[in-house]
Amino acid sequence: MDDKELAVVTGASRGIGKAIALALADEEMDVIIFGRDVSALEKVQKEIKAKGVNCEYFAGDVGDEKFVQMSVKKIIDVYGKIDHLVNNAGMGILKPLADSKLDELKEQVNANVYSVFNFSRAVVGDMIKRKKGSIINIVSLAGKNGFIGGTMYGATKHAVLGFTKSLMLEVREHNIRVAAVCPGSVATNFGSGNNQKKEVEKVLASEDVAHAVLAIINLPVRALMSEIDLRPTNPK
Repeated sequence: MDDKELAVVTGASRGIGKAIALALADEEMDVIIFGRDVSALEKVQKEIKAKGVNCEYFAGDVGDEKFVQMSVKKIIDVYGKIDHLVNNAGMGILKPLADSKLDELKEQVNANVYSVFNFSRAVVGDMIKRKKGSIINIVSLAGKNGFIGGTMYGATKHAVLGFTKSLMLEVREHNIRVAAVCPGSVATNFGSGNNQKKEVEKVLASEDVAHAVLAIINLPVRALMSEIDLRPTNPK
């Protein structure tokens, strides 16, 4: 394959993940995208390839350990490396605890926590061998703050932020950068049961989160921006 940097983005069929994948392609990186919706992934793949870089997609459950391990192995076998991993896949069911079900919590843990664990563990060994790489986890301000209806979702995001901080300390000696991007309200269709409606100007755009990811990646290798809180300037 060519000598371009290679980025992997999960949850890339739409919204924030799609914006991140396109932004990385604009940086002349080859991009591998993950998601569940094959039709949507094919459309994103077409947009990325139109930018003159390679793009492949994998459709499946990113919370499934075997699927992730097999996919990452295939990527490294073909491309020889993964330079950047962006763990963006996730979902939210927002409702009062009294109305919540254990299966709903398990579904969010699978999408939000297991996915981050699976991908990070699958790539980190090769990054350590190569003494380079970055792992960027798209968390949420819900990983720091509580909010009504967020008992299940907030718990998963607190877990991801704790994971990110610990992994950052664990692998920085190998020149691997691990960072968290914690956005506030973003104009996407994310979140089952979320009836909050705001003017587009009062919330973040998916592209804003993509810019934050690029800010982390484009720093000199000696520098690590380990955590970014991203808020709307004027949410009122």
